[in-house]
Amino acid sequence: MDEFELIDRYFRPLSTSSLGLDLGIGDDAAVLTAPGDHQLVVTTDTHVESVHFPYGSTSREIAFRSCATSLSDLAAMGASACWASLALTTMDSSSTWFEGFALGVNEALTRCGASLVGGDTTRGPLVVTWNIIGIVPVGAALLRSGASPGDSIYVSGTLGSSAAALELSLVGSGDYSELETELRNRYWYPQPRFDFADLLHSVASACIDISDGLIADLTHLARSSNCGAVVECHLVPLARGVIELLGAERGLQSALSGGDDYELCFTVPQERETDLMRKAETMDLSVIRIGRMVEGQKIRAIDGSGRPISVDHAGYRHFEECS
Repeated sequence: MDEFELIDRYFRPLSTSSLGLDLGIGDDAAVLTAPGDHQLVVTTDTHVESVHFPYGSTSREIAFRSCATSLSDLAAMGASACWASLALTTMDSSSTWFEGFALGVNEALTRCGASLVGGDTTRGPLVVTWNIIGIVPVGAALLRSGASPGDSIYVSGTLGSSAAALELSLVGSGDYSELETELRNRYWYPQPRFDFADLLHSVASACIDISDGLIADLTHLARSSNCGAVVECHLVPLARGVIELLGAERGLQSALSGGDDYELCFTVPQERETDLMRKAETMDLSVIRIGRMVEGQKIRAIDGSGRPISVDHAGYRHFEECS
């Protein structure tokens, strides 16, 4: 099967009719129309085998995870995902591999109402690159740079599950317990938090998704906002499986530095916190206050008594050993 047959069989069916899609897969490029009262939000992510996911993983899980983690960037900015293009390099051209990959893509895009509109396929070592385009009302994008000293720091959901799955070697196939399966699924099937967009537009001053680790990503937000931050570690929400399988101390380190949670970390001015909690309860969304933004540039982690807690490492970085 050649490149064009692969596209026709597995990817053209994913170019479904969606808002603003005038021409999808099949021409030299897609043609899109954005609503006049919205801005475009664009992100690009590359996922490399043995760097972003383990060697020999199933094509369905690779597809879902790579797409969903890219979609999370748009969710962090309060945008809606509309269109996706895919550049795929793989040595495996079997129908089984592509059927699984197309299924994973379809599952990820369908959950947020987005459509595959184009891309490219080539032969070589496994690399998946996503270009995701979304929309947000003019002036409503959530940025990293809006926080101020005194703002409270919140996170969605629970943290540490994906890192725990990696530490416990749960990302491969196997006969896992219920708790182990929950951790494994948090790694392979992250859920971009598009459900938070309507909530955060009216209350959040800054936002970022947690991909490299809570401390690392909060540091990015704080630097962009020219602030420091204090994280009250006893307030950081951990999944039950993280605590039971790793223990509270190791579980906390997974949450602080492990990454791959794809939950949201956001800041809220004190005068908007009541509104946040009221709306979150109405929308049945979990938000937990874990600290505050402060003057200066330091990011500190403390326990319930105010004593400092050391973090194993500051989160994942590419090229960190390069000069």
